[in-house]
Amino acid sequence: MRAGHLGRPRYHGAVLPLFKRLFHAKARPEPPEPPGMASPAVPPAPAPEQPAPEPDPFDGPWALLSGAAEPRPRPWSGAEEAAAAALAAQVLDHFSRNKPAPTAYPALAVQIMDLLNDPEVDLARLIKAIGTDPAVSLNVLRVANSALYNRGGDATDLRMAVMRIGLRGVGEIAAGVAGRTLFDVSLRVEYEVFPGRWHDLFLDTMAVAFSASQYAFELDAGRADRAFLAGMFHAIGKSLALRSLANLAISGALPEVPPGPVVDEVLERVHVEIGIVLHDLWGLPAHLKEVCRRQHEPVIPDDPGHADLHLLRLAAGLHRLALDPEDGTRLAETRQSLGALRLARRGARLHWREMQAQIERVKVMFPA
Repeated sequence: MRAGHLGRPRYHGAVLPLFKRLFHAKARPEPPEPPGMASPAVPPAPAPEQPAPEPDPFDGPWALLSGAAEPRPRPWSGAEEAAAAALAAQVLDHFSRNKPAPTAYPALAVQIMDLLNDPEVDLARLIKAIGTDPAVSLNVLRVANSALYNRGGDATDLRMAVMRIGLRGVGEIAAGVAGRTLFDVSLRVEYEVFPGRWHDLFLDTMAVAFSASQYAFELDAGRADRAFLAGMFHAIGKSLALRSLANLAISGALPEVPPGPVVDEVLERVHVEIGIVLHDLWGLPAHLKEVCRRQHEPVIPDDPGHADLHLLRLAAGLHRLALDPEDGTRLAETRQSLGALRLARRGARLHWREMQAQIERVKVMFPA
C-alpha cells in the first residue's frame, strides 16, 4: 500500500465518512405500543418517613424557668402546714440551746480558698496548707487517683495531684473535704434517724459549690473563689437543723420521726436563720454571711456587686431542676438571677447539663 503525498493512506477518504455516519446517527425511535397495550403508570415511591425529633429533656425545666409554665401546687394540707411550723420552732429552740463550738467550723476550707484568690499563690504554699491536715491530704490523693482523673499511674503526693487536677481543682477539692466534717454525725444513733440524708446534704452542697465556681469562670461574673465558698456555706444551717431534729426524735420530744416532705419543709424554713448564727459564731467573712442572709430574697440588685449571690442562686436552682425537672421550689429567685446573668435558653441549657454532670462527679469524688 502506497501513501499519498502527505503520508495518508489512500482509503482515508472513504473510511472517514463511514465513521461520521456511525457516530452521528440518530437513535431510532421505539415503535409505538399497540392500542390497548399501554403499560400501567407506576406510582412514585413514597417519601421515607422522617423520624420524630427526640424531645429535649430541658423542655420541662426551661418552661418553668422562662415562665411558660408554672409549678404544680404542692399537695400540702393545713395540718401539715401547722405541723411544719411547730416543728421548725422546736428545731430553732433546740439549736439555740446546743450551738456548736466556735472552733467547729472548717477554717482550712476558707484558708485554702483565700490562697487560691491570691495572684501570687504558688504550688508550695498550697501544698503546705493542705498538708497540715493528713485526712484532707489523703482524700485529695484519693480523688486524684479516682476514675475522674487517673489516666495511668497513681499520684503518690500532692504535687502529682496538682499536676493531674490543676491548682484550683486541688484547692476546691481540699476545701470540700475540710468542710465535710460539718455534715458528719458523731453518734451512730443520730445517723440512723435520717440515714442517707447527711451524705445527700453534703453532695448537694458540693455540687452547688463546684457549679457556682464554674459558672463564674464561664460567665466572667463575680469571683470563682467567693462563689465556691458561698456554695459551701449557703445551706450549712440545714446540717445543724437536721442534727437538732435527730436529737429531738432521739430524746422522745417528737411523737414520731417526721416524714420526708415535712423534714424538707422544716429545713427550708430554718436554715437561713441558723446559718446566720453560725456565720457570726465562726467569724466567717462578711460577704459569705451576706449571701446566706439574702439568698432567698425575691429580688437582688442586678449589678456586679451581687454577682456571687446570683451565681449561687442560679446554681442552687439548676441543681433542684437537675434532680427533679418539675421542682418549682424557690423558682422566682432562680428566674430573677437567670435574668440578672443575661442567660437565654441556650446558656441555661448548657449550665443545666453541666449541673447534671457535676452531680455525678461529686458522687465519685466524695463517696459515702
